[in-house]
Amino acid sequence: MRATALALVLVSSFALVACSNSSAAPEGSGSGKSAPGAAAPAGGGGKAITLPTLGLKATLAGETDEPIIGSGDPVMVMAANFAANVAAAKPTDPKTAKDEQEVAKGFNGKDVQTETLPDGWVVTFKNTGSAGDNYWVSVRRDIGGKPYLCETTQSTPAQQKAAIDFCKSLSK
Repeated sequence: MRATALALVLVSSFALVACSNSSAAPEGSGSGKSAPGAAAPAGGGGKAITLPTLGLKATLAGETDEPIIGSGDPVMVMAANFAANVAAAKPTDPKTAKDEQEVAKGFNGKDVQTETLPDGWVVTFKNTGSAGDNYWVSVRRDIGGKPYLCETTQSTPAQQKAAIDFCKSLSK
């Protein structure tokens, strides 16, 4: 299931790259209404959003467009500059950064980097597949006493950084 969700994000990230230069507004966006889950912009440049299904908030740093926020499990967030999946962590998900580093080995991960957070960890790595370089992100956070996993695979380092910043901004 986890691999399927990450594959969906990878495909979506290619769509983001293809569409990132488009100035056309999404169909139906002319109503002037906010997208589901959108909130008032956060201070410091970015868009504050809510993930209603999970009861979480986050900031999309540098974003101005309304994101597409899914309602599935995991919740998929498709922003203008990245896509990511957010879900309540399952018992089978990696619990430690070391567990996630083992996952990276399974994908022939290079440049594996780990960051310890006050409430979890971030593991990033790069691998090369048939479509070129892939930049992986896995962030586990304990928010409000509950573990969450925020993951993605992106096609550029800039998208990877935007996803990391988003995952770190998750809160109740």
